[in-house]
Amino acid sequence: MNSYLEFMLFDSDVEPFGLPDGVLFLTSEEIEELEKREEKLISIFKARNYKKVIPPAFEYYETFERAGGYDVARRSFSFKDKDGKLLSLRFDMTTPIARMIAQKTLKEKVYKLYYSGNVFREQPFHKGKLRELRQCGIELIGENSSSSDMEVIEMFKESLEVISDDYTIVIGNVKPYKNLLGNLNLSESKKEAMGSIFNKKDITSLKIMLSQLNNVDDEIKNDLLNLIDFSGKVEDLQKRTKIFGKNIKEEVEKFIEFCMSISKSTKEKIIIDLAMVKDFSYYSSITLEGYIKTIGHPIANGGRYDELFKRFDSNLPAIGFAIDLIL
Repeated sequence: MNSYLEFMLFDSDVEPFGLPDGVLFLTSEEIEELEKREEKLISIFKARNYKKVIPPAFEYYETFERAGGYDVARRSFSFKDKDGKLLSLRFDMTTPIARMIAQKTLKEKVYKLYYSGNVFREQPFHKGKLRELRQCGIELIGENSSSSDMEVIEMFKESLEVISDDYTIVIGNVKPYKNLLGNLNLSESKKEAMGSIFNKKDITSLKIMLSQLNNVDDEIKNDLLNLIDFSGKVEDLQKRTKIFGKNIKEEVEKFIEFCMSISKSTKEKIIIDLAMVKDFSYYSSITLEGYIKTIGHPIANGGRYDELFKRFDSNLPAIGFAIDLIL
């Protein structure tokens, strides 16, 4: 072992030539199964006239920080190039695609794109999750309408059916949450804490945090407490929208009305959860998660991210999703 490698592995109990946590060596049989899934997903995308793109394997670190914030960027695998610039392996596919579209002269009003490739993410204490993920997904860029949202939700359902017959779709909407958060005048660290509280549905911590906030309208506090617990089948939630105050009631009702218009076969698979505010700060309204029975975390994620392009000095609406191929 040379002296440089000895230095890099100093005080480490990791076997230097073993396999790091969170990566897999795929056998020919596993590759065959993965490729079958990939081909079925791509056929779904092509049937809707989506075109393939291949984002670069790495970008500047600042690209991911600008798109997803510090919390996302710090979970990327980063390294310096020979010029001393900090680069990151792609954390997600959406960010490099958005950066690419934002920086080129637009020849089309609407972009319907799909991709398939690996992304790399540091997991908190690994949590048994992969750090190298194979994903297949789509981006619908340049259109903001109920019909485009519906198209993506239906494709989300079809894509999950490729993986398993026993699946659940969770749909959220971050707009009411962001509306209320904008009235609280919180520091960035407290905004992160609030987001974590909502994602964990930690009502006790939310009550403690709200009790420490002065000069905040009680109606806003009540809306936050009701929002964190607003989940279930859309038909049941339709009767509960009156619990919200004027700040978000209309937005929640509009969202529930949209969900009621989803096809019956898809709606049967859907759970609504307005506490699902997601890790990526660029989501602007609808959010999506897909679960299958045998795995305790989402295998598919997505949503509408109309704010993302503004971070690259552009202004385009967009919605998309990614689904994990290695389970």
